[in-house]
Amino acid sequence: MLSKEYSGLGCEVTDLNNRLIATGYLDLVGDEAEVRDTSGNLPILGLNTMVKISVRNSKVGTWVMTGRVYISDRSFLRITELKNCTESEKRRFFRLAVDHSAALLLPSLGGRIARRQKVPVRLRDISLCGLQVETERHFDMGDQLTVSIAMNHNEEVELEVIVRRIIQRDGRPTCYGCELMELSAYAERQLCAFILRQQQEQIRRSRGD
Repeated sequence: MLSKEYSGLGCEVTDLNNRLIATGYLDLVGDEAEVRDTSGNLPILGLNTMVKISVRNSKVGTWVMTGRVYISDRSFLRITELKNCTESEKRRFFRLAVDHSAALLLPSLGGRIARRQKVPVRLRDISLCGLQVETERHFDMGDQLTVSIAMNHNEEVELEVIVRRIIQRDGRPTCYGCELMELSAYAERQLCAFILRQQQEQIRRSRGD
């Protein structure tokens, strides 16, 4: 029986070479998996096509399975003969290249009332497990930051991250590759919806829809 902790979360569907095929929301039905997209943007896959499903729950980690396509239409994909390959599968989620406004929330100096300074940055890529921001501010490996991003319906969502990589380019602001820390249920839903929408737009463009 598959873990219900992953049901209802955003997921990626790839081929066995990790090329992105589709994104959607995962439902677990007995020993089968269903990927749904209510906007009807899923590709039509052939019967018995081998695929890989990847999904992340920020509290319990990433889950990866392979299986065969049993039913496929534009809004619904059922996958059967599932096999768990989480332990052997070490790949990261797709990082989508974006150019999106965001802000770092930093403690303000002085004053009796605790307020946070909002520093504009650029969001350069994002995935279900991390993001990259570009800023002229200096940070070190291991620094913990709060990033505020306008996501769905322009709602501001705050994400707690930790700096894992520093990318310096001559004459340009520094980019920081950050890992997402534990998310609230609300932030996780917002992040999944935001990323899935971005992924689906890229998939539609690549198909020429």
